[in-house]
Amino acid sequence: MALRLQTGLRRLFQLTIVPRIWFFYLAGLSLAIVRRLLWTTSGTRGENSEEILYVAKNGLSVLYVLENARLLSRRGHAKCAVTAPRWLRREIEQRVREANLSIRFTPLHKAIFAKWQLIVYTHHYLGFCFDRTTPSVYVSHGIETGKKTLYDTLYTYGFKGMRTPREPVYHTMIATHAAEIGMVCREYPSYRAVVTTSTDAVLERLIRRAAQKQSLKMRLGIADHKPVALFMSTWGRPSLMSSHGEELAREAELLREDFQLVFSVHPKLSGSRRTQSVLRTLAAKGARVIPPGMSWVDYMAVSDVAVSDITSMCLYSALLGIPIVFLGCSLDRLITGGLVDEVVRYSFHARSVRDLRTRLWDALDRPNHDVVKRIRNQFPHLGDAAHLIGTIKSLVTTRALSGTAAHA
Repeated sequence: MALRLQTGLRRLFQLTIVPRIWFFYLAGLSLAIVRRLLWTTSGTRGENSEEILYVAKNGLSVLYVLENARLLSRRGHAKCAVTAPRWLRREIEQRVREANLSIRFTPLHKAIFAKWQLIVYTHHYLGFCFDRTTPSVYVSHGIETGKKTLYDTLYTYGFKGMRTPREPVYHTMIATHAAEIGMVCREYPSYRAVVTTSTDAVLERLIRRAAQKQSLKMRLGIADHKPVALFMSTWGRPSLMSSHGEELAREAELLREDFQLVFSVHPKLSGSRRTQSVLRTLAAKGARVIPPGMSWVDYMAVSDVAVSDITSMCLYSALLGIPIVFLGCSLDRLITGGLVDEVVRYSFHARSVRDLRTRLWDALDRPNHDVVKRIRNQFPHLGDAAHLIGTIKSLVTTRALSGTAAHA
């Protein structure tokens, strides 16, 4: 019965794909007309032709936006600005100050009606709002995982990234490994024309922080007497915290006998009362709980072992060589042959929370170096931050040359 219901819902959602694409296309067209009228009647337009604009959609995207902007502003010497819905302004400005970044915030309603050198997105659905003639690039919020959605497609390369059924919203999309491009063509072959491969800004940050593991541990106040176990939970019913949160809270004291516990929870899940109750209990029992507004990057960089569900964070851990134990992970939600599918299949699994202590020591004592090597080999630009900077900045030059040729 449950399978029939799930199949029925998937078919229903698939019927809404084309209407959704056209709805956002028409909304974008309406905004473009209003923007053109404003530019015409005012005699000028908001010019920010020297700045790269980063668009944050929600709390999850703030980390990826700021890490990309950090890379482009510091190592790429680019002028960067960030825009987002107003409820994110305080968090963004606080994190910019804490990171000592020279990045300004501009309100979303002003950014939509301005002209930019380049626009960088980390989430879908806001691309239709901005000027189509401005070069745009999509940098995914995390490494593409190959997880199934209700539509049975990849999130990044599904209908949400389409301007029309035959044309993507973005001029360029950056994938982290070549296998993504093969996945792209299953649903929308037109993606092939815009997808290229490079590295990931958060991954590059992780690599650099992991190289400073000992000094970073001292700054975070983490001792060396016990291994650090990072618990990573995505959101939704099959997630680690949804399925095992209460049990983890009950067993926390037992686990702390051998490990220093750190918990990172997806922002969409951390707001629920049930999750907040579990996290308060864990914190009271001595575990570290990373707040939603704080980056998990430094804590992953100092971790010795991880406990995960099918969150894309497990790929970051695998690429750093951190052994992973999967708890209650359902393979039927993964696309066969995807990178998470491979990591899950060749990592340790715990049958229950009570089994976790033993499995964590197994993972530490017998790490699977082969799977780490295979995963790393699929990332051709791993550790090459300069390639990502060049890929993004070259889009400005390419679009400028094509525009010059069009007016010649």
